[in-house]
Order: sequence, then C-alpha cells, then structure tokens
Amino acid sequence: MPLISGYKRDTSSKGSQKTRAYIQHQVRVSGSIQEIFSEEALVAIHQFGHGVPRKINTLCSQSLLDAFVRENKIVGEAHVRRAMNEL
Repeated sequence: MPLISGYKRDTSSKGSQKTRAYIQHQVRVSGSIQEIFSEEALVAIHQFGHGVPRKINTLCSQSLLDAFVRENKIVGEAHVRRAMNEL
C-alpha cells in the first residue's frame, strides 16, 4: 500500500482524521460497502499506530482476524486491544 505523505508519528486530531480516512479508504478498496471498524477501534488504532501506515495496516489486519475468530461483524476496541497485545 502506498505511503501517505505527512504520516510521520502524527498524533494530532488532524492525524486521527487522516488515519480514519486511510482505514476507510482501504476498507472500500477491499470491496466492503459497510463500516467495519467502530469509532472506538479507529481511535485505538490511531493511538497505537502513530500515523505510520505499516503499523496501521498490521493492527487492522490482526484486529479483523480477532473479530472474525470471535464471529463479530464489527471490529471494536476490544479486538484492537487484543491485537495490540499480540504485536
């Protein structure tokens, strides 16, 4: 996935919006027409990922896997926290 300019350890609220937009774009590109990550999950991903696309992608993938294993259709903050503990 391409790197996004201005994503070096951006922990500001503007950075949070960029992270959210980045994740939502990746979800749309994957073919999903619905929201997959809860608002709380997006905040947790941003806090952990510091705006670094590689960290964001890894955490999203692990969180999606955790939600799938638990048969949840929405990735919540708990999924993200469990994924963080695995990384």
